[in-house]
Amino acid sequence: MENIDLIRTCNTMRSGFQEWGDTLAYSLDKKLKMVGQLERYGGQYIEGNWPFSIPVLSNDLIESGFLMAILLFLTIFIMPLFSRELRQNKQILIGYVFVIGLHQIMAFTNACIYQTLMARNDARGFHIFARELARNEGWNFDFSIGQEFYIDILTTVYRWFGSSHLLGEQLSILAFALSCIVFLKILRQLEAGRYRLFALLAFGAYPTMIVYGSITVRESYEVFFFMLTVYFGIKMAGKGGANLYLIALILSALAAGFFHQALIFYMVFLVLLFLAWTFLPITRLKSIKKLSLVAWIIIPFFLVGIIIFLNMKMLDLRPANRGVFSTLIDVNWLEAISNYRVESIKNSGRTAYGVYLDITSSYMMVYSGLKLYVYYLFAPFPWNIGSLTDLYASTESIMRMILIYFSVKQWRKAYGSQRRLLGLMLILYFSITFMWALGTTNYGTAMRHHMLSWWIIVIIGIPPLMEKLGRFLFRSIVNSSSHRLEVTSENLDRN
Repeated sequence: MENIDLIRTCNTMRSGFQEWGDTLAYSLDKKLKMVGQLERYGGQYIEGNWPFSIPVLSNDLIESGFLMAILLFLTIFIMPLFSRELRQNKQILIGYVFVIGLHQIMAFTNACIYQTLMARNDARGFHIFARELARNEGWNFDFSIGQEFYIDILTTVYRWFGSSHLLGEQLSILAFALSCIVFLKILRQLEAGRYRLFALLAFGAYPTMIVYGSITVRESYEVFFFMLTVYFGIKMAGKGGANLYLIALILSALAAGFFHQALIFYMVFLVLLFLAWTFLPITRLKSIKKLSLVAWIIIPFFLVGIIIFLNMKMLDLRPANRGVFSTLIDVNWLEAISNYRVESIKNSGRTAYGVYLDITSSYMMVYSGLKLYVYYLFAPFPWNIGSLTDLYASTESIMRMILIYFSVKQWRKAYGSQRRLLGLMLILYFSITFMWALGTTNYGTAMRHHMLSWWIIVIIGIPPLMEKLGRFLFRSIVNSSSHRLEVTSENLDRN
């Protein structure tokens, strides 16, 4: 009888959260084994008048986590008192307050007035589910990976301080605020201090960052721990050997991996890359020609190795415990990615760009792989615009294209250790975007994934872009002044 009730409960919840997606529905089924009394919550929150809410007037909010949310709100604004990166420059301080203010406006709007489109579905589901789990005595933190891990974090906070939609949003903004500090630290490490204010604004006032960095989703945490991993990797490489930064690198990479399954594999690659960058002698070559020669030798072998790895069927070392890691070593990855894209395109709706991975031949695999990567980076194209959302997404893509161009240009202009470091950053950008491209079939999802890599091309590309704009504006002013002088001279001659 209990099994029947459990199945009925799971089915009810699955129906109520249909728009939330099948992946999270799996997580619900797993968690519901510990929460047998959720049947009465089935779909009432989804079917209600969710876009509109005035939770400030709710006793439930006031008595639960609202006060903690306000405390976090104040803490985020006074963080410059504890950060040298934020308080040492007045312009940077003003820029930080400005971008945080934009995030807070979005958070309070979603929590207290009206839920924007992006704040529904995932964000709403995460909050609701964490709130109900926090009320259940049988729940426990089980260190699952991905969405469940994020739900467990929200649940833990809600149990300690009370549940509040605004509290969950303030946690996301806190992660973003910490990202701003790490962002400025990486700027200093890359000797890219010029135009820091413009870089900070481009990073923090980026509309997608404002929207997703202020609601109850995982992206803010992923961005923070990814940036933190890169920062510790740069510091370790700068020291030129094993040190405490190596431990910090591994711990931050581990934290990033907990928030998304795909990041587990990428973080392994990232740690190995920084270890190679630190300890292998090729990265210390002072001759750019020699370094380029080494790159041309290594890159083909690297690409061939990837193809072989993706095509081969490895032995299952953990047949009794099929988790993320056993799945990794017991799958034909090319076939799995291809099949996943087929199913994902069917369910992606209007924003799907419909590019399949063709694995029928090596030529088609390379062609379709490059095509899906280009679409991931730059879709929707101007000729695909059919709505205001498409227009914004296309504008974002054009800006991304410009920053990629100026980032590569800046790398080519640099020399010595800075050139090698900028090259490393570009490797990170193109590798993580290619990873996301393999599993992304619509530009709506792509916009969220771009948040993780946006800061890289901002750091590298903003300085040369601003210099170009400055020279253009200066020439315009000079030409205008020259024209006025010519007109004045003509008048004097006539007189």
